[in-house]
Amino acid sequence: MKENQHWHDPVAESYAATISHKVPGYHLLHELTVDVLETEIKKAGSRILTVGAGGGEEIINMLQRKDNWLITGVDPSPSMLDMAKQRVAQLEMEARVTWHEASLDTVSAEPVYDAAVSLLVIHFIENRQLFLNEVARRLQPEAPFMLAFIQGEMKTHAFQQELHMLSLFMQRQGLEKEVFTSFKNRLGHTTHPVPEEEIKEHLIKAGFEDIRPYFQAGIIKGLVCKRNRREADEK
Repeated sequence: MKENQHWHDPVAESYAATISHKVPGYHLLHELTVDVLETEIKKAGSRILTVGAGGGEEIINMLQRKDNWLITGVDPSPSMLDMAKQRVAQLEMEARVTWHEASLDTVSAEPVYDAAVSLLVIHFIENRQLFLNEVARRLQPEAPFMLAFIQGEMKTHAFQQELHMLSLFMQRQGLEKEVFTSFKNRLGHTTHPVPEEEIKEHLIKAGFEDIRPYFQAGIIKGLVCKRNRREADEK
């Protein structure tokens, strides 16, 4: 995308208007994510890393719920990040957010963050292990990490059943059948569902522990884990 694209770019605008109609429990996922964060971190002025911050939903939820958290939002898409900036500006809370229009590996790797969040991102990423390694490098020991993704094995009967349920959900939200068809056609090409056990293996290799679920709605899964203290200290 070009640098000068406005947040009213059709792709960004379409995302904002339809994402909650495509993802079952979209708003609940974001609310529960902040619930987990509030439970796990108590320090005033905690620094939260948000990877895939375009759109701004998770950042808005954090800003509105906690008045002393400082957020860093990372996203390589100019139009999506611009949309998030506009939403934060409407709340007049710009001073509490630092933005990086970049991929995570270009952001300073100092372990300064007290928590990290990455919702509905990793199924678009080819090298998942590298991505999770990069998140871990930036976290304090025992810092929580919330990760949500499209889970499942595409060729299984169970996944096909869940896809059918998703098509019914989208239709009930008033979306045309073509919207679901477009999503289904991207599976295995630009969108890559991940088996939960595979994600857990990647998380452990990256230096996370205490992995547990905190959300599931159909093919959408949310996990929370903690940065391993011993490995973090060694690095």
